[in-house]
Amino acid sequence: MNTNIINSISQQDLSLPLHPFTKSTQKLLNWFVFFLAFPAIDLLGSSITFYLFIAIIVKVGSFWNKKFNGKTVLFLFLAIVLITSFFAPPMPRHPGFFASAKLVIQYVYWIFVGLFFISQYKRINLLQLSKWVFWATIASIVCFYLIKFKLETAAFSIILADTRNGFVFNLLCTIPISFYFIINTWSKKMAILIMPFFLFVMLLTDGRSAAVLIILELLFIAAIIYPFILKATRILVPVLGFLFFIAQTDVAQMYLDSLADDVESFNPRFANLLRGKDEGDLSFDKSWLIRKVMIDKGLEIFDEYPLRGIGAGNFTFIDSKISTLDQYERLGAEDVDYFNKRSPHNSYLQVLAELGIFGFGLFISLLIVPLTFFVRQLFTSKMKIEYLPMVSLFAISMHFYAIAALYGAIAWWVIGLSWAVLNNSKKNR
Repeated sequence: MNTNIINSISQQDLSLPLHPFTKSTQKLLNWFVFFLAFPAIDLLGSSITFYLFIAIIVKVGSFWNKKFNGKTVLFLFLAIVLITSFFAPPMPRHPGFFASAKLVIQYVYWIFVGLFFISQYKRINLLQLSKWVFWATIASIVCFYLIKFKLETAAFSIILADTRNGFVFNLLCTIPISFYFIINTWSKKMAILIMPFFLFVMLLTDGRSAAVLIILELLFIAAIIYPFILKATRILVPVLGFLFFIAQTDVAQMYLDSLADDVESFNPRFANLLRGKDEGDLSFDKSWLIRKVMIDKGLEIFDEYPLRGIGAGNFTFIDSKISTLDQYERLGAEDVDYFNKRSPHNSYLQVLAELGIFGFGLFISLLIVPLTFFVRQLFTSKMKIEYLPMVSLFAISMHFYAIAALYGAIAWWVIGLSWAVLNNSKKNR
C-alpha cells in the first residue's frame, strides 16, 4: 500500500477489527454487500441477500441484544410499521393479507440489516467489504449499459440490468463506499482520476437530480482525500445553495445556456433543465408534474389518517380524490384512477402517508442524527475516510424526495453504516 496514504489516514481507519468475524462469516458478508450493490438474483420472490443475511444471523447469533445508539429508534420505527399495517383502513384494491405479511417480513429484514451493521461495525473488515462493493458497482455499470440479460422462472430469476431509477439510487449508495477500497488499495491520485468515470456514468443515465447529487458526492469525497479541498468545500456548499436560487432568474440564464451546451451530448434532460425549455420547463415536464400530483395525493391521505397512516406499502392501493388534478392541464389525458395506482415517487411522502406522523418523525430522526454530525464535521473539523457512508446517506436523503426507495435493504444498509460511524466517532473522542 502506498506509504503516503498510510500517513494521511489515521491508523484506526486502516487497522483490522479487534474481534473480527471468522473467514466464513466475512465471506458471507462480502457476498451480501456484493448483491446489495448488484441486485441481480432473486430466489422464491426475494433477493438472494435475504437468504445470505439469514445465514449470517445463524453464524453471528443475536446481535440485536447489544446496547448501541440507534437501536431504540429503529425498533420503534419497526413497531410503527407493524401497528399501522395491522390497523390499516379497508382498501378494495388491496391484494390481501399475505401481501401485507410479506412486506412486514421484508421490513423486519431491512431494519435488522441496519441493526446488524450498527452493532457489528467493529468486527467487519471494511477494506474487504468496500472491495466487494466496488467490484459489484463496476459489474452493475457494465450490465446496465452493455448486457441486457434476463432469465425468469418460478423459483428464481437473474436480471443483470436494473431499472434506471434503481441503478441511479444504488450508485449513490455504493460509489462513496467504493472509494474506501480505491483510496486504501491504490492511491489518492488514482481516486481523483477515477472520479470523472463515475460522473460520466451517472450523466449517461439522463437523470437530472442524479447529475447534481453525484457532483456533490464527488466533492465530499475529494474533501476527504485532500484537506485543501475541504476548505474550498466549506465555501462551495453555501455558495452552490445561493447559486441555485440565482439560477432561477434571468441574470444567470446566459451562463446556464452555455453550460447546457457542454452537457447536452451526455445528458439532454439536464441540459433542458438548465435552459428551462422543453422538459426543462417544469410546467411541461410530465415527470415533475406527476410527482406534484403524488404529493397532493399523499397530503390528502395524511389529512385523513394523520396518526395511524394507511399501513406500509398501501400508497398505491388506496384511492384518493386528488382534488387538485384539474390544475395540471398537461396531464389531462389520464384520470384519477390512473394516478391512484402510481408510486408516490417520494420516500418522505410515502412514510408520512403510510406510517403517519409518528413513523415520519422516527424516519427523519434516523436520517438527521448522523447527518447533523456529518455537517458539523464538515464545517468544524477534519473529514475522515470513515465518513464515506455518511456521504452516501447525505446524497440519498436528498434523492428520497424524488424517488420511493425505502423498499430495499440497500438504503437501510447505508443508514446502519452511518449510525455505526457516528457511534464509533463519539467513542473515540
